[in-house]
Amino acid sequence: MASNQLKHLTARDFTFVCHTDTLDLRENPIQSVDPDVIASLHVRSLVLGIYHLSYEVLTNIFLGISKSDIEQLIIQEGSWLIDWINKPMHLIDKDKTICSSASLEPLREKPLLDVDPNQLCIINGLLFLIPLASIGLVVISVLLYHYRWQLRYKLFLLKLAAVGYNEMRDARDHNDYEFDVNIILYDDDDVWIREQLRPALEERLPQFQRNVFGDEDLVLGMHYLDSVDYVVSHSYKTIVVLSRAAVQDRWFILKFRTAMDHVSDTLTEFVVVVFLEDIPDDEMPFLARLYLNDGRPYIHWTEDARGQECFWDELTKNLTINLRTNDLIPNE
Repeated sequence: MASNQLKHLTARDFTFVCHTDTLDLRENPIQSVDPDVIASLHVRSLVLGIYHLSYEVLTNIFLGISKSDIEQLIIQEGSWLIDWINKPMHLIDKDKTICSSASLEPLREKPLLDVDPNQLCIINGLLFLIPLASIGLVVISVLLYHYRWQLRYKLFLLKLAAVGYNEMRDARDHNDYEFDVNIILYDDDDVWIREQLRPALEERLPQFQRNVFGDEDLVLGMHYLDSVDYVVSHSYKTIVVLSRAAVQDRWFILKFRTAMDHVSDTLTEFVVVVFLEDIPDDEMPFLARLYLNDGRPYIHWTEDARGQECFWDELTKNLTINLRTNDLIPNE
């Protein structure tokens, strides 16, 4: 009689006179029960389940079973039964009201009132979580292996941020070189050199007296590019002054490349790039992009008075030390 939409097990609405081993009343939304109807059933087993049964309905069912020949009550998928058992209740012949042999192993033949549903649900919940935890562990392990290199890189950056790193400085100072500062510039930028850079060097770095300002101070008697190479390789620091006009000049780019080649050969960051103005992306030469992408030192000139003070402070700092190239740390 399962799934028959039975709502009332009363003498007026329900009559069952058959003699059978099992009466299946699952999937019926039972709302009221007459204990005498249950007591009159000639069955050995009564099966309930699926639909939620109220406290009053269950009480009347148990009362009727206590007066009948029913030996076994089976409740399937009765999670609501836990709430019912937790409520105060009184059973007639409570010692004979036991869990059937078809119940879970810890409950078999155990008196119903001795069942602790909370403990049982905790155990079942833990058993349910074990396979989920195993699946989660496998998924996490696969993801960790797949992204292992990215994770190592992030951990490396975190270590640098937390612990830092030691800067490797070149042991030589400007007195160990033939020239103190070499300035690579485009001829049209000579005004900025004459009005801004020369006075600043004289004021802030008076010890730098052997300076090369552009082509006019190159070594005489040598081929042009050979002289450029000689001055770059024998200078403590080299300043490359970039402007929109400079990056359009073929000879300027060759001198810039010469300086960059010596950075790679000596593994020393002795080149400082000064941007006199913003250079549009479509005019920026590949060599300058490569320089910036490698995280090399550069400074941007500004017309703001306070900004210029910061500019000269940073330039002075860059001109007084030479750092060794460190390929173990990421580019800034």
